Amino acid sequence: MTNNPFTSHTYESIWTKHFSNDSKIRSFDAIKGLKFVRDNRFPFYVNAGKNQTNGMTYQLDGSANDFKNKTVLIHDVLSYLQEEQDLKNSRIKVKTIPQYKGLYANLSEVKSIDEVLVSCFSSKSRSRFRGRIRQIEANFDISQEVYFGEIDKDDYLKKMDVLKSFIVSRFEQRNEHNSVVPLWEFYVDLIYPLILEKKVVFNVINDGDTPIAMSINFVYDDMVAIAIRSFDISHYKYNIGNLEIYKLIEWCIDNGISILDFSKGKADYKDRWSDTLYAFECHVIYDSKSLISILTANSISSFYRTKQNLRDKNINLWYTRVKFKFKKLLGK
Repeated sequence: MTNNPFTSHTYESIWTKHFSNDSKIRSFDAIKGLKFVRDNRFPFYVNAGKNQTNGMTYQLDGSANDFKNKTVLIHDVLSYLQEEQDLKNSRIKVKTIPQYKGLYANLSEVKSIDEVLVSCFSSKSRSRFRGRIRQIEANFDISQEVYFGEIDKDDYLKKMDVLKSFIVSRFEQRNEHNSVVPLWEFYVDLIYPLILEKKVVFNVINDGDTPIAMSINFVYDDMVAIAIRSFDISHYKYNIGNLEIYKLIEWCIDNGISILDFSKGKADYKDRWSDTLYAFECHVIYDSKSLISILTANSISSFYRTKQNLRDKNINLWYTRVKFKFKKLLGK
């Protein structure tokens, strides 16, 4: 993947500013396309960006000689884009651990939004959905703004404040913890330059001059990955979130996007609008001739397999709800 926004200089420099420092970033000739930081506690490296990305890919050079005794962890590898590596005669090996399930919509053969509706909705559901769009357009002054390559900085900051308020209200309504809001300063720094570089599509649905639904979507060549989205909960009964997705899909079709990736996490709208299931994976790359590297790789793999087993049993949902309630009790 030649244009992954999460391996761009802009992303790496801003992520480093917030979570690491330049002196700790390094690369390996053995692993093309990624940079790494050393773990603070254990003897391995992790991809720059860690799990704050929406998908990574890489290439291995099994003949490189700068990976002796090394171990690295790569988060969020996209199973449908990652190429198999030929490592038959190499000391470099890979352990693959499936993590979150992902969903995407294949738009490569789609000519219009109507084709998407036919594939995603039954005849009755299509009629109901179109009726809901007519209802929204009759009750509100609906318009769409798509920021891709250009946005006024002050306007951007105002819209990001509104989006944050949407997210906070929505997750309080659901009594759930949100992992994006604690990192909001990072995202505010990051998204603006990536919009200008056409690595982010910022989709905004307005009622008059007021945003009522928004999404931040990362662009990889002809693929778009939905990352952060929310809406004004006062418009909840109008199904405004699905209208935002509908408008985003229209934009993708008009702009030659082949895949709209709904990324990780469970949500009804993802099941509704997608047609392909895949896996986010952790990849552990290690030196098979080094005992320390083998032991480290086995330990990392066991940890993430256990974590996924707990996730499969929905223990993570219970934990995040308890965490949310505990924070509310503390007034945080």
